[in-house]
Amino acid sequence: MERTDFEPWKSKEVARLLALVESQRRYYEDIVSGLPVGLAMLSSNRSIVSTNRAFRQIFGLRVEDLRAKTIEQILPSDRLLEKIRDVMVHGIPQPGFMLETGAKSLRISILPIRGWDDESETETLLTVDDVSGVRSSPAPVRGSFAVENLPAAVWLANAGSLQFTAVGGAAERLLGYPAAHWLKPSNFFSERIHAEDREAVLTLYRSAILQSREASAEFRLVGSSGETMWCRETVRVAEPGVLAGVLVEIGQRWQMDQMRITAERNSALHSLSARLSHDLNNPLMIVSGYAEEMLHALGTDDPRRGELEQILTATERIGNLTAQLLQFTRKQASPAQGLELGPLLSGLADVTVEMRATKPVWVLADRAQLEEILLVLSHALKDERVRVTVACDTAVIAEQSAAATLSPGTYARLILHAPGRGMEAEKRKVIFESFLQKDSAKSDGAALARAYGIVREWGGELGFESEPEAGSTFTMYLPLAEAGPRLKTSAKAAPGPVLSTAETLRETVLVVDDEPGIRALIVKILRRERYRVLEAGSASEGIASARKHDGPIHLLVTDVMLPDRNGRELARQLCEALPELKVMYISGFTDDESVRRGDFPPGARFLQKPFTLGALVATVREALDR
Repeated sequence: MERTDFEPWKSKEVARLLALVESQRRYYEDIVSGLPVGLAMLSSNRSIVSTNRAFRQIFGLRVEDLRAKTIEQILPSDRLLEKIRDVMVHGIPQPGFMLETGAKSLRISILPIRGWDDESETETLLTVDDVSGVRSSPAPVRGSFAVENLPAAVWLANAGSLQFTAVGGAAERLLGYPAAHWLKPSNFFSERIHAEDREAVLTLYRSAILQSREASAEFRLVGSSGETMWCRETVRVAEPGVLAGVLVEIGQRWQMDQMRITAERNSALHSLSARLSHDLNNPLMIVSGYAEEMLHALGTDDPRRGELEQILTATERIGNLTAQLLQFTRKQASPAQGLELGPLLSGLADVTVEMRATKPVWVLADRAQLEEILLVLSHALKDERVRVTVACDTAVIAEQSAAATLSPGTYARLILHAPGRGMEAEKRKVIFESFLQKDSAKSDGAALARAYGIVREWGGELGFESEPEAGSTFTMYLPLAEAGPRLKTSAKAAPGPVLSTAETLRETVLVVDDEPGIRALIVKILRRERYRVLEAGSASEGIASARKHDGPIHLLVTDVMLPDRNGRELARQLCEALPELKVMYISGFTDDESVRRGDFPPGARFLQKPFTLGALVATVREALDR
């Protein structure tokens, strides 16, 4: 401090000024000493000039321990030295960054300060905050709760090195690793992520760190015993250099999503198969019917018989395919009843049964069909060439979702697992859809499709998972039943009176079909058999034709699907006017479940397209004779 334009300082004034400076220095030293954050002043050669009490407590040192020491002797770190050099050379502050040393997690900031003795020199001020205590959760206070009670893992990590610095909540329960395993210096942050998902997740997180934004990812975690589980993790940069995350398990929700996707695919395939079988059956019926007619008209030695027989063979093969399409679309479950799983499972051969439930589990199912389904699923898993394990317990579906195939509640759960090489992704997607087959003895496709449909008709759900080198698993959910047998039945129509037998010849038949080629063929065959035939292309035309006819009508032959009305509705209306009328339904596809179950009006018959001419004549005669 210089004084050039005033007279020299008096000694009393100098003493007063020094006393003032000393008192202010002690005042600020007391403030700095009491700060909870560690402070250290470094000279240009990184030697320690001064520290406060918090700094010494962090490292367990005394004042005399710091004399003639440099910062790297107290806190050895190449990263720290690099940042100190940047501050000294460029004069740019380094805001808070995380530094791991032993069991401590330190948050450090570095500030440049002009030297008092030489303004050309830059000294540095280090602030050091020990955040290791974040690992332990504070005691809960009123209106809050301990982090351990969260159904999620919460953590902090170094944004640069991606090493965990703090962890709490359900971390140990989710992965099976203790908190110490999360926190030790390692690559655990990335290694916990399944190898197939790792690169995409880490790329997303690094991008979020660079842009200081939030990011979420769904991926598979690898637990301490090697098992995989689906989780959802949300991360954000909580402060410079610190990444915070929340991790929740979504295994059940992921499984429900896969089941929903399978159900939607199955529903779309069901609709396509129904429409396709119906549209194929009509022209197929025309081709086979007229080919059969031509074959009957040819002599036994006519060379054209071989060609027609080839046509009929081809139509039969196409008919088999349409029959498989129709079989896929039909409901096949027998009525469900109360059934205890334990005795049923104990009777299974070539499987290992694990009863995980603490009390007997009763479900709503049909015993014979459930046994068949379990055998089908076990056979499909035996491609792994290992023993199948069947585990039985109860599971709670806790998530409410409008699109879910299972409502929240408690269900019986059967898990069939076989270790092995697993199944390719493309085959996994269609495992319940491969119902078309040339040789049923060599394919599980139709049986698996049938099993899937039956379980869902009972109000349950069936899913499939497979991981490379981790084997394959079927998971079946079934509705619970009360202990003891309980039968679910649907009301059936009471049997009607036995109708009198009509004449065996020359009855009148009304044929209603909207496909002209099929209708013409049926009319031709029936007239050749000496029946009197009326015909119509719609329900309205059929009613009009019946009203115009002045004699009795003995039989109605109608397609179930008509353009203006359902065939059952037509039959019901005509039977009200003609009580003695018999009914015969024909169809390539019907979505009328009562017809497919066989709940016909008294005396009615059903003939599935495509049918042979002999089958047509025989079924007409059978319907009339009843």
